[in-house]
Amino acid sequence: MSLHKSLPLLMLSFALAACASAQTRQRQTGGTGGTVTVEADRYPGADLGAKINAADRALGVNPGVIVARGGGRITTPIVVSERHTLRLMAGTYAPSTAEIPVLLKSGASLVGEGMERSILLESTAKDQYTVVGAHNSARRNGDTDSNISIRDIQIKGANAGFNSAYQAISLGNCKGCVVERVHLNGTRSIGVQLGGSGQFGHFADNSRVVDSLFTNVASQNLALANGRNITFENNRFVNPGQPGGPGSTVIDLEPNHVDDHIENIIIRNNFIDARTHRIQAGNGIVVQSTSLTRFVGPILIEGNTIYGGNNVPPDITNILSNGIYVFGQTMRDVTIRNNKVTRTGQSGLHLEGSHFTVLNNQFTDVGGGGLPGFHMEDVFDSRIEGNSFTYTGVGPGDATVLIKRQFLRNIVRNNPGMGFPANVISR
Repeated sequence: MSLHKSLPLLMLSFALAACASAQTRQRQTGGTGGTVTVEADRYPGADLGAKINAADRALGVNPGVIVARGGGRITTPIVVSERHTLRLMAGTYAPSTAEIPVLLKSGASLVGEGMERSILLESTAKDQYTVVGAHNSARRNGDTDSNISIRDIQIKGANAGFNSAYQAISLGNCKGCVVERVHLNGTRSIGVQLGGSGQFGHFADNSRVVDSLFTNVASQNLALANGRNITFENNRFVNPGQPGGPGSTVIDLEPNHVDDHIENIIIRNNFIDARTHRIQAGNGIVVQSTSLTRFVGPILIEGNTIYGGNNVPPDITNILSNGIYVFGQTMRDVTIRNNKVTRTGQSGLHLEGSHFTVLNNQFTDVGGGGLPGFHMEDVFDSRIEGNSFTYTGVGPGDATVLIKRQFLRNIVRNNPGMGFPANVISR
């Protein structure tokens, strides 16, 4: 009798144990039908890279997160598959691969535990400057990738050389991609670049680099070569360039071919600071169309702050040559408004093109030493209004607006302190 009564209790006990076991598996994997989380260290491999790749294969086509902890050596290049996230927890991750250390396929993500906690170094292999790349573009320049995300991590320089062509984060013709809260720290080539070759009809699209920090990046800090619907916003750039490096323009839009695009671009609320630097760098924000591309504009340069050097005695410096430099025979439809530019060795503003709207910008201590603070050459059908120049009386400075070649059908008025020739000022 007692045995008969105990059977249901025994069956209930087994059922509860099975349920608890299933719940434990779900906690470990993220739940049935959901995102699976796996620990890289639990998979076989001679190094951390091999372990991560084994974990990626084990996830298969299912969405999943691969967690690596505490840093480590990476001698095997990592490839992160679609719908997978590689999460690098706090630590320093040190590649020595001759190939790109981390490639992200479309739909993949690289996420750290914070810009100063999760550190991924450049490879120490000769001539390997790219740290994180978009998979298809890395295999063939000009192919397209999509929906790649890189967040909350530091990419730090470690290579012995310099280069001005490769990029620490190379996204190519990426569509719907984002770099957010990433620290580019002393990398030895270009920091982040969007846009690859347009030979197959592709370009970067609907992508953004935001809320990131760039310090001592050797070459261009943030670059676009071929893209549409691109946003560079709320980034901070400190002390661009390195001793012996190739020179460093901070934000550079530079199409390389007549069919490349720089359309619907926003460069907004970025902070460029070279006040404490001692290395002569290039320019602050450069937008050019010297490739004669017809795919230009609209472009918005708004709310940026540029310190091209220090203007506080006794340490007066001129690190950046030009503050905002926009030029090219096909340049057009650029709005430059509400920016602040202080202490440049050459022009605070240099323009060439048509249909500019230049409003309410503040320039302090730009130019000087025989160099004009403003340079305008072949400018047409533009509006230049409400801008100002201030000279603090310390160090060089020049209010002169140099007009070269043609300057036609422009509205120029209410620009206090700026030395426009009287014959070009609108009444």
